[in-house]
Amino acid sequence: MGLDGGLTDAGELAAALDSDTAAVFVQNPNFLGAVEDLETLAAAAKEAGALTVAAVDALTLGVLRPPGECGVDIALGEGQQLGGRLDFGGPSFGFFCATEEHLRRMPGRIAGETRDADGRRGFVLALQTREQHIRREKATHNICTSQALNALGGVIYLAWLGKRGIVELGELLARRTAYARERLAEIDGVELLHDAPVVREFAVRLDAPVAEVLDRVSDEGIAAGYPLAREYPEYENGLLVAITERRSREDIDRLAVALGHAIAASNGAFRTDSVQKASTAEVRA
Repeated sequence: MGLDGGLTDAGELAAALDSDTAAVFVQNPNFLGAVEDLETLAAAAKEAGALTVAAVDALTLGVLRPPGECGVDIALGEGQQLGGRLDFGGPSFGFFCATEEHLRRMPGRIAGETRDADGRRGFVLALQTREQHIRREKATHNICTSQALNALGGVIYLAWLGKRGIVELGELLARRTAYARERLAEIDGVELLHDAPVVREFAVRLDAPVAEVLDRVSDEGIAAGYPLAREYPEYENGLLVAITERRSREDIDRLAVALGHAIAASNGAFRTDSVQKASTAEVRA
């Protein structure tokens, strides 16, 4: 589905739906960090007789309208950011919820198809792991225990935050992200990819090769962002920047300075190389 100003094109979505459409899947905020108009998208799906499934960022729900109030039937997401650690990619847990109308129709397990690192076809279980139904004394793995511990950690984190705390956290993320967006937009060679509302991620376009800029910034111990071209080839020099509650204004200022220097250095190296190549060509001619 195409994007219009960083958001899902509601007109294009409505035109693509018909009586054979089972569900519409939308991410909010989306991959570019923009907050989608869930109510409009869900209304288009409902008119076509389809369900709306939304993948949501739990930390943004303190400041965004609940998916259910926007007409979403099923909401799901990643639970790692709820106090979880990143240990070489995992482990983590997910959450899955539905409106009361669909509550009793939620499956006990979902089998999904995937491929391993060698390209071989395989199947994975979601919602229920392979030994969840085995009695503890007969189980030979601790997969379920590990997942339960991560989920328990998420519950403790939410209890520690409380109803007011998650709102304050969302407001903090929104303020710091707005500051970071403004600071980076002031840099020569950086422009915003869209001006849609954001909470804790935003996209920019660099006037320099992204890979080279990221390498230069990483030399200063800074992970500046994610190259958008990996997912969106049309954004060749696009960069997705994320701000967490652990990033201070000083951290953001440091990122802005480092990014500005890296872009200038990359452009300088590119121009110098181009001049040298042109001079060599003139000598040969």
